[in-house]
Amino acid sequence: MKDNRIVSFLTNNYKLIIPISLLLVVFITSIVYLSLSLSNKTTETTEKVFQYYYGKKYEYDLTISKDRKNVIKELKPQTKEITLDETPIYYQKKDIIIFPKDMSVIMPTLNCQEYLSPSYSYITYQKGIYNLTTIKYNKKLNHYFLYDGRDLYFFIEPITLTIGDEEIKLNSMSYIIAKYKNYISYYDKKTDVFKTIKTTNMDDYIENEYYKLYINRDTLEYQGSNVILTPNIETLNTIDKKD
Repeated sequence: MKDNRIVSFLTNNYKLIIPISLLLVVFITSIVYLSLSLSNKTTETTEKVFQYYYGKKYEYDLTISKDRKNVIKELKPQTKEITLDETPIYYQKKDIIIFPKDMSVIMPTLNCQEYLSPSYSYITYQKGIYNLTTIKYNKKLNHYFLYDGRDLYFFIEPITLTIGDEEIKLNSMSYIIAKYKNYISYYDKKTDVFKTIKTTNMDDYIENEYYKLYINRDTLEYQGSNVILTPNIETLNTIDKKD
């Protein structure tokens, strides 16, 4: 009996039901389209930045495209002089550093765990907190440092670089390059100094109160253990997989 009433209702009102159904389909389709459009929406800003190449400072305008979660999707240098590589990009007037290429995040105080931070990740500093933003990850960094798998190390905390008998204090957000045999370069963020030093010592290292790193051997010393850092960083789990 109940089924008959339903059939009768549909038969008597089909002229009304069909347009309502069509409107409902259009409404749902519009909602889905709007949701997808918002998720894919990007905004562009142009920032004044700088990088050091072979000891020379390049200041230029960089157009940055971000999605609605503030993840960087594209970088466009507004100059032909710049070809983006692993060299960190510093904002001129903000405590923000962008990494154009993949980097690994090394976590000495977490049993020397290593994770991949994909290209276009960036670090911000605000009120004593260093924060890493990348795909599916937006959290603070503890006593970690970044490594490109070859020659470049980036440090969020102050460190001491020891080359032979010389000790060099480097401030937060500085980096070291051990790219060429018998030479080590460093950039100190606070003093804005880039310098290259000749060395014949394979045991040159950096250290702070948490770890010691032999930069010519890519070996990390932590609590009596020696760990060789992963050179093929693309094989690492991405940092959003971190527990």
